[in-house]
Amino acid sequence: MIMRQLLIRLNVAPVLAVAVVLQASFGSLATEPRKPAPVAAELRRLLTNLPQERVACSAMVVDLTTGKVIIEVGANRKLIPASNQKLWVLAAAAVDLGESFLFRTVLAERDDQVYVVGDGDPGFGDPKLVTGRGEEVTTGLMRWAAVLADHGFSDLSSRLWYDDTLMDDQRTHPSWEPGDLDKWYGAPVGALNLNDNCIDVTVWPAKQAGAPVEWSLVPPSDAVRVDNRCTSGGKGTPIIARPGQNMRFVISGGCDKRWRFPSVAVSDPTALFAGAFRAALRTHGITTDGGFRRARLRLADGSLPPDTTVLAEYRTPLAEVLRRTGKNSQNLFAEALLKRLGFQWSRTAGGTQPQGSWDTGQSAIGDFARRAGVQLADSDFHDGSGLSRDNRMSAAQAVALLDYLYHHPKRDLFISSLSHAGHDGTLKRRLTGLPGAVHAKTGYMRGVRTLSGYVVTPEGRWFAFSVLFNGIRGSTKPFNELHDQMCRLLVSVHSPQRQ
Repeated sequence: MIMRQLLIRLNVAPVLAVAVVLQASFGSLATEPRKPAPVAAELRRLLTNLPQERVACSAMVVDLTTGKVIIEVGANRKLIPASNQKLWVLAAAAVDLGESFLFRTVLAERDDQVYVVGDGDPGFGDPKLVTGRGEEVTTGLMRWAAVLADHGFSDLSSRLWYDDTLMDDQRTHPSWEPGDLDKWYGAPVGALNLNDNCIDVTVWPAKQAGAPVEWSLVPPSDAVRVDNRCTSGGKGTPIIARPGQNMRFVISGGCDKRWRFPSVAVSDPTALFAGAFRAALRTHGITTDGGFRRARLRLADGSLPPDTTVLAEYRTPLAEVLRRTGKNSQNLFAEALLKRLGFQWSRTAGGTQPQGSWDTGQSAIGDFARRAGVQLADSDFHDGSGLSRDNRMSAAQAVALLDYLYHHPKRDLFISSLSHAGHDGTLKRRLTGLPGAVHAKTGYMRGVRTLSGYVVTPEGRWFAFSVLFNGIRGSTKPFNELHDQMCRLLVSVHSPQRQ
């Protein structure tokens, strides 16, 4: 904290501040590191002799035990972070929401009307989370339908409402590339989410060649229209597309075997949720009139009216959302966290009607960064996932953030959200020979490879590191390998073979 205050007040280089201030803070608690120079020299060689000359690099490594800078290369250069952007929402959510926080999606009754009240939960019907519980993406909705049937509801025509006002109606960020918007990783975010706001379509040949293929949809939702132009037994590969900003999907091409398409994003999360709920209600004999109606039940401060009867809740612990965000780099989860932080911030700031949005989320992250002592320009932060190519971050900023969380009481919650190399997440198949040694967030998009996190040596020495590469042409694999080599070098610091 002292170091970051000095950064702001003196406007000195972060590298120098880390070296000087943290050395003063921790020098009395640790012995002088033993011969770090050979490792530092090798790190510098790796990071200054890149496979491609014009690639921009921002890199920094700090020994968190001594506070000494091991190496910095362009540490203050701001580059596109890709999914390293998620570090901000992971850190802010761990600190400002905390491990006891639960996303709560509510099924409620008031004045003989039934309401579904969204809380921005990205985990509602998330395939990975529900599969881990032995459930399906619509299990929560089926349980709610059973609750309504048990309460004697048989006809909800003109009586079923959806409150998705906790978050604004800007579902996708304006700086996202148009080609990403129908991909699973570009899915829209809302206060009501289901199945990662995607559909999963499977096709298989009909008995008669040339006939339209058979198909199935997950989740079942009459809000989705499938235009089937795909022929059975035809040559080629089945294709699925969402040609407009609506809920119509076209399948085409030929199909001679069972084929499951990659998940495709919908345009309206609430419409998908409502359509799937209608399907669940029908299985329990409850009638609806089709379509869905939006209405605000929440009071101005975001709470529910006192005469509301809560019939059921779907709860997702923050820790599950953090793990999906960090380990699996799930973009929807990151954006939902950002907007949920924005709602929390605007309510704390005394807004007349607090709401989660990218603007309030940016304010929440800016406030958190100031408290963490990290300088963050408004123009550098655009979304929570890193899908925007307008985001900018330096290795020095990332390391300062990692340093803050390492010394924070919520440290374990934050670190447990990162991928553990050789064990889980996006690093599961990397650095497999170093179990438990690397806890980090990966980042990848066209021309960009990034990795930021922690390395812990067998002797228990912790390093915070960030290495960002931009401007890569062709394969990014060589830069993945550079990240891995760097981590192996850090793990070897002060081990017996290096003494």
